[in-house]
Amino acid sequence: MRGKHNGSIHEERMLAADYTPTIHELPQDMRPRERMAYAGAGALSSAELLAIILRVGGRGENVIRMAERVLTQFGGLTGLAQAGFDQLCQTHGVGQAKAAQILAALELGKRIMAAAPEERLQVRAPVDVANL
Repeated sequence: MRGKHNGSIHEERMLAADYTPTIHELPQDMRPRERMAYAGAGALSSAELLAIILRVGGRGENVIRMAERVLTQFGGLTGLAQAGFDQLCQTHGVGQAKAAQILAALELGKRIMAAAPEERLQVRAPVDVANL
């Protein structure tokens, strides 16, 4: 017996109070990569941008929720930018690969900001990032 709803295990998971839908279960217009494709990077929250960098979440936690948790844990983007590799690796769900992805993306941002104003690239669309 599958419970009082007599539905599938998937339906029962969806009804659980602590259930977090996977990215594939979200409507396409709520998925970070798809939103970036049609609305541009500027339309995404910091958590959505970080979710794209992280790529996948963990058991019971989709990548958006993971990104929100990581940002909260470090006090936002500024705190995240000050975190070291080991500190990131000690964060639940963030191993060496995810820590490296985060730090690489932050370092690219720092290098762009360090460039002289006339050398700074204007990133306004996904194609601008592709041309970096």
